[in-house]
Amino acid sequence: MRFPRLVSAAAVALVCACGEPATEAAAPAEKAAAPVVASADAKASDAPGAAARPAGDTCRSWAELDPATLPPLPETPYTATFDRVWRTVLEKHFDPTLACKDWPSLRAEYGAKLTTVADAPAAYKVMNDLLETLGQSHFKVVPPLGGAEPDDTSGGPARVPIHVRMIGEQLVVVDPKVGGVASGVPAGAVLVKIGDKTAEALIARARSEAMRPGEVAYHAAFEAGRALWCQPGQKRRLTYLDPGAKDAEVTKEVACVTPPGERVSLGNLRDLPTTVEHRMLTSEAGGKKIGYIAFNYWMLPMVERVKAAMTDLRGQGMEALVLDLRGNPGGVGAMSIPVARLLLQESGSLGKLQFREFTQEFNVAGDPQAFAGPVIVLVDEGTASTSEIFAAGLRDLGRVRVAGARASAGAALPSLLERLENGALLQYVVGDYHSAKGTVAEGDGVHPDITAVETRADFVAGRDPVLAAAVAAFDSKSP
Repeated sequence: MRFPRLVSAAAVALVCACGEPATEAAAPAEKAAAPVVASADAKASDAPGAAARPAGDTCRSWAELDPATLPPLPETPYTATFDRVWRTVLEKHFDPTLACKDWPSLRAEYGAKLTTVADAPAAYKVMNDLLETLGQSHFKVVPPLGGAEPDDTSGGPARVPIHVRMIGEQLVVVDPKVGGVASGVPAGAVLVKIGDKTAEALIARARSEAMRPGEVAYHAAFEAGRALWCQPGQKRRLTYLDPGAKDAEVTKEVACVTPPGERVSLGNLRDLPTTVEHRMLTSEAGGKKIGYIAFNYWMLPMVERVKAAMTDLRGQGMEALVLDLRGNPGGVGAMSIPVARLLLQESGSLGKLQFREFTQEFNVAGDPQAFAGPVIVLVDEGTASTSEIFAAGLRDLGRVRVAGARASAGAALPSLLERLENGALLQYVVGDYHSAKGTVAEGDGVHPDITAVETRADFVAGRDPVLAAAVAAFDSKSP
């Protein structure tokens, strides 16, 4: 999967690395710290080169390659940054065969392309094209400020208070409010334009970014969300089809609001607005008392808030739990362990992360006082990274079922964020994830056990078909 750009406020919401980001300082890649992906409950074991494929004529390890033995690259204003990106992947990728790619030849091929670029955006496209040859998520190099793509906007800490997803071939407002702040745009409205960006153009860009058809919705939600970020006090002009007026086209100026919630920073990820929501749900007459928890990132300061939500719901007699990870792009992998412990009375493993030199396991110590009722995890195309590790790991332990209209993002590789010498930001993969039963979330994502069909009509009517399917599943069968 091509991973979206990182540095705008909207982009940050989709690119949290599973591992702890590298330091903020401009430091060479070889000095980056090892990722922190598990707490004291996690176990590391030596497994040098375990991720490497057998060496051969078409698939060899590059671990011993000395870049000094390679021909020099053509001199351009961007060559040094390109070479740093290429070397970082060579030195830090979990697979020393680099997916059986001829990494030195790709260096020469893409390095030569720098001599033909007209500007910085074109040069960074060459670098990202090189990274995309690996066919994996969590790879992206972002220009320093001032070198962004021509259509990048400054974004900001505020946003238009709506949530948009791709339903069918349209960008649909699935929630007309954010943090209790109403936008005035009706649920189920179909966006035609956001500012000067047409929905058709945003979807077309999403298709160009997607490496597989199933990724289009993921990138479309990102592109729409990115266009909705703005500065406090600004207004964004939205043009949409109003379902309450027989789909008449309406244009409305909507005020940008700062999302509520505690703001958390981690390395190069700054001021992320974190939210934890919980409530009791209604069920069929005589059905289970169902609790609901949703949170938008996996950040360690949020653990106590999730624990408090669980305590409150259990105090209200909760018998079953919906954990809503839709739109949760991940964060710090270590947070998955204490949250999983809230649900596991017996010890278990959420899976393993394979790095180049060692393996790290997400071991969770059981808690006899953990919640023992049935649990269903909700996913969508925006569920990624640590969220996928959590869902896949607990499902393989037989502890949860998964509900959704489609599979999760399929972007579950641990990665680091590093600031390069020229101010560019590089995200790169350092590990591979497999659940306890060998499930691989990268690529295909976590597929739901309970599938619901989403339509625009559902959102016009204020229905959440995925949540409704989860509630119905509790009343019919428990894991």
